[in-house]
Amino acid sequence: MIGPWWVTLSTSIMIMMLGFLWSNIFNQSIDSYLPFFAIGFVIWSWISSQILDATGGLFQFQSIIKQIKLPLPIFTLRLNMRQLVVLAHNSFIILFVLIFLCSDHNWISLIALPNLMIIQINLTLLSILISIFCTRYQDMGQVVNVGTQIIFFFTPILWQVETLKNRTYMAEMNPVYHWIEMIRAPLLGHLPSISNYLWSFASLVVLFLLATYCLGRYRSRIAYWL
Repeated sequence: MIGPWWVTLSTSIMIMMLGFLWSNIFNQSIDSYLPFFAIGFVIWSWISSQILDATGGLFQFQSIIKQIKLPLPIFTLRLNMRQLVVLAHNSFIILFVLIFLCSDHNWISLIALPNLMIIQINLTLLSILISIFCTRYQDMGQVVNVGTQIIFFFTPILWQVETLKNRTYMAEMNPVYHWIEMIRAPLLGHLPSISNYLWSFASLVVLFLLATYCLGRYRSRIAYWL
């Protein structure tokens, strides 16, 4: 009866339990910590799901790729749309937390929508690269899986940047942190920093060039790798 809302329910329970746990560990108020963690965790789940989907993305459509010549980004976009649907469900968790725990609501929150599209373009380009790489080297899916878990702990999701004190460069050098902050900052009522925008657009340009190069060079070989 609940259907796809099971994903939202399980995610919300995890966020509430971990939110209460880590707010006590870091000795922070639940009113300030839970919105920070809830938004970061939902956005991270969306990002990591697209990355992990991309590792086996082309294998799901190998029968089509071997028979019909279609642009490869179509298959990546299909996977991305599935994760956007999941994000739409999980966005109700963010809405619930913001309504009950955040008293300051303003128009700045709307900036999160165009920023979401910037990050989605980044993720689509990254997914194209990962899908080509993992199709050529099929064992690399496990490496990407482990790498994604490591990135989670190195990204300010459970912890805040302020806890690093004079070592904030550890977060600033992480593009995923800037991607999350592009969406989290407006929802928490303040504008993303110039650094967030610079890193997001710089990664977009780099990923676009790499994806264009790989598609042009390896497009004809992918069907033989499957």
